[in-house]
Amino acid sequence: MEEFYKVVVIDDEKASALALVEQLKNYPRFHVDGVAHDATSGILMIKKYMPDLLFLDVELPEMYGMELLSEVRNDITWNMRVVFYTAHDKYMINALRHSAFDFLLKPIDRKEFDVVISRFLLDYETNSVPLEQNDIPEVSKESSFMVILPTGEMRMVKSTEVGFFRYVSERKLWEAVLSSGENVSLRRNVSADFLCSFNKNFIQVHQSYIVNMDYLVMIHDSNCILCPPFDECSEVVISRKYKKNLMDRFCVF
Repeated sequence: MEEFYKVVVIDDEKASALALVEQLKNYPRFHVDGVAHDATSGILMIKKYMPDLLFLDVELPEMYGMELLSEVRNDITWNMRVVFYTAHDKYMINALRHSAFDFLLKPIDRKEFDVVISRFLLDYETNSVPLEQNDIPEVSKESSFMVILPTGEMRMVKSTEVGFFRYVSERKLWEAVLSSGENVSLRRNVSADFLCSFNKNFIQVHQSYIVNMDYLVMIHDSNCILCPPFDECSEVVISRKYKKNLMDRFCVF
């Protein structure tokens, strides 16, 4: 007897969500249990329906698709595969490849969709590792993340470019301080917990600072001494609250 698979679609664009649902009608073993058009509803649907296959838009109004995965990561104890899909250029795919089973570009090409479904069936039926064991959203230090600039343009930032993040209380957001000397503002709903979970080298050392450990040379009188090109920066400090966590994780003596 053939197994049937539960599907959830999360996409704020109703037309593209409908188009995806129509595509899935060509595959009788797949049943769409829920369609959500915002992150909050999507998270509830994931927990309610426990889908085998999740189609997740890269960018939702409230957060990125990867942030949504971070929100539900500890709740996923079943075997679920994630397919990101987006209307943006293919340059985004490499930046997100670490956190998804597969990718689709809008509008969806039937042949590409066939490939995704075939890969899902092969992978799902031979690999039973739950999502929570796939290190989502933790990625390698070579990973990149996407930033939406005030102009509305999308900017890719490599994790290796980031010396540290600072919290700008006046604007109530985090910004990345880059090796190029730029300060890139993040979306307001990006939290410190998400930044630290995104890359294991990002460690919070103060309520207002998250440092990239690859650039940290030493700590002197609560000041974080960074290597070039951040060696002249003196603002990054470590507070007593976060110092113990840093020592527990990295001190070997």
